[in-house]
Amino acid sequence: MARILIVDDEEFIRDLIKEVLTPQGHEFELAANGSEAFELMRKKTIDLAIVDRNMPGMTGIEVVQLIRQNPKTKTMKVLMCTASSVTKEIDEAFNAGADDYILKPLSFPALLGKVAKALASPAK
Repeated sequence: MARILIVDDEEFIRDLIKEVLTPQGHEFELAANGSEAFELMRKKTIDLAIVDRNMPGMTGIEVVQLIRQNPKTKTMKVLMCTASSVTKEIDEAFNAGADDYILKPLSFPALLGKVAKALASPAK
């Protein structure tokens, strides 16, 4: 069982990801933006963050960069989640430190597989 942080400005997406992953026995923290995400990360140990790329205020890229810069969170697994399939934007997510990338609209089998893969892989 892992503690998963879902960061997305759309409540529907946060709830949908949580609903898909709940049968796997995980615990969840939900954040609508980067500031909320970092407040939760200060209080709790997070095993995996699923971060929306395009959010108002702090972008998902900025969230990932800050996760990688913080000694407490730098080894946390991170999946970038977005509707963009533009190669440049995918590369930008990986260059920021994302472990993997999942496209919206979400494929539930792909989401389950990428979460399982991220949680099973060794820390960076």
